[in-house]
Amino acid sequence: MEVDSHPVKMEDLHEYAELLRQSNDEGAKRMVTRVRGILEAVDDVGRSTPHFAAVGGCLPILELSISQDKTAADRSDTMGWTPLMIAASAGRVEIVRYLLSLSDVDVNHRNLNRQTPLHYAASKNHPVVTHLLLGAGADPNASDKYGATPLHRAASQGHDRIVHMLLAQPNIRVDVKDSEGNTPLFVACEEDREDAAIALVRKGADPLVQNKEEKCALDVVKSSDLVIKMRSAAKQTQSSQD
Repeated sequence: MEVDSHPVKMEDLHEYAELLRQSNDEGAKRMVTRVRGILEAVDDVGRSTPHFAAVGGCLPILELSISQDKTAADRSDTMGWTPLMIAASAGRVEIVRYLLSLSDVDVNHRNLNRQTPLHYAASKNHPVVTHLLLGAGADPNASDKYGATPLHRAASQGHDRIVHMLLAQPNIRVDVKDSEGNTPLFVACEEDREDAAIALVRKGADPLVQNKEEKCALDVVKSSDLVIKMRSAAKQTQSSQD
């Protein structure tokens, strides 16, 4: 029995994209055989098969697409999002691992907001993805259009495992300021992220660095208990350096 095949239409592409977003590999494969050109088709925001597959973690379809067009592996949509960035944000470990194995994929690619895949992994609390990105050379000090680094993102949200992973990087800048002059320690204290704040102080973060409003981390700490712990951590750090 012959498979009914027809050229790709926009409604086909939307259905196909939704199947991939829902991790429906088999449904997507059926559409690839049934709809001519759907594997290469691009939607109205510049996304194609690798982007859709990255959302849902559909590795077989992603591999099939890239086997036919290697440049698709690092192609960005109209907002500058690549498949790696999407996979990092969605926490799709196997997709991230596969994309990082390809020589054409830029681990430090930036979208229109100047954010990198590491920004999203840190923000969305994906420690395994963060580990893979750092191992592949992701810049832990990359700053976005607001001056925020992955450390700002992780510290402000209390993603402690990722904070520790970033602080373990030999070139990490602990007192880097965002566009408002806030350091990672400042945003950690502002959001009452105790473990992140203490870890930052132990790494040498200065609680007296002021932002544009002339406020420092100690000005926004919500509990006296945390102030005591931060001062104790600072003393321990100083003693170990003497």
